[in-house]
Amino acid sequence: MLDGKTTVRELIYKIDTCIPQSLQKTCIQFIESLASNYPSESLELAKPELVSTIYFVLTSECNSRCVYCFRDLDGSSAYLDKNLIKDTILSFKKISTENPTIVYTGGEPCLFPNLMDIVNYAKEINIENTLQTNGSMINQENAQLYADTFDTIQISLDSTNEEINDWLRGKKGHYKAVSEAIPSLLKHNVKVRLAATITKKNFNDILNIKKNFPDVEFQFTPMLQIGKGKKYSWLAFSPEEFLEHIANLPHKDYFAVDSLVKFGTKSQMCGAGTSVLSISEKGDVYPCQMLHHPDFCCGNIKTSSLETIYHTSETISKFRNLKVDMLDGCKDCDIRYICAGGCRANAFWMNHDVLDKDYFCQYNKELYFYNMANMFTEVNIN
Repeated sequence: MLDGKTTVRELIYKIDTCIPQSLQKTCIQFIESLASNYPSESLELAKPELVSTIYFVLTSECNSRCVYCFRDLDGSSAYLDKNLIKDTILSFKKISTENPTIVYTGGEPCLFPNLMDIVNYAKEINIENTLQTNGSMINQENAQLYADTFDTIQISLDSTNEEINDWLRGKKGHYKAVSEAIPSLLKHNVKVRLAATITKKNFNDILNIKKNFPDVEFQFTPMLQIGKGKKYSWLAFSPEEFLEHIANLPHKDYFAVDSLVKFGTKSQMCGAGTSVLSISEKGDVYPCQMLHHPDFCCGNIKTSSLETIYHTSETISKFRNLKVDMLDGCKDCDIRYICAGGCRANAFWMNHDVLDKDYFCQYNKELYFYNMANMFTEVNIN
């Protein structure tokens, strides 16, 4: 009935003829409230003029061999010069928001020999620092050093089943190492986040991660058939399979989006090329950490400053001018201004077009409707 065309009077008539009498009063109140609060025009949030986050892939070297690694890095031990990194951090500061963040990733960033040096430099100029690590190099002896250096430490963990986790992460002893690292870090009051990649092999155990480690944040990402994951395509859910499995979970809220946009306001598109940039271990700059592909290379910090690349790159300009109404499969969608088109990297890697709809579009749509329904769970219909 809410098709964007039907008037309030027509809706009330439909409620009177189609809705059971016991629910009619509540439905009419809802429709009248919706109409009285609905804005005369949608407010479109301005795209960020400055960058809030950059990702630094410090090295392609890694001491794990995750079976689905999306980067498919060559494992070389080549590193960017630490002074070049410091210059780039300073350049980032010139184009950043008031509270900028650097995410250090890899490979395994803890293998980068000058990690603490560059992070402390960033701290000196008031930049927040996040470490994305497999956690295997953090222990009781060095936990305080990591906790004192980083604002957030994100650790990969795929299952509370040691055998499953270690197989997916390609490192025997990974679960044991992470299980010991987490309490060691928490003792020193650093924010810890666990990140899981969801596959058919670990799906049924995902909720146990949150139960076993209740004092840390938890996030997940469905596996994509990209990078090394192409060789293990049987592990990945299709969007339809993923929805079916989630529907059978006793606690769906773990998979719900954190928040919905303010009523009458259009969501911003993903931050690729606007609020987010990513730098590879070779110095190449990309719109986001998931779009390290030659088609999207914006420049290289060995030949141009990050500030110059940000202001002159045609690729970044294209992303900054992108709107959800320009996306195939999105421009006619009823909730396009709520989800804002989802992830451009998912569209590119899985649908081979950065302007296509998010590969997990239907999953995202179901979650938004689930959240919107939850907004009215307190309505008394008795």
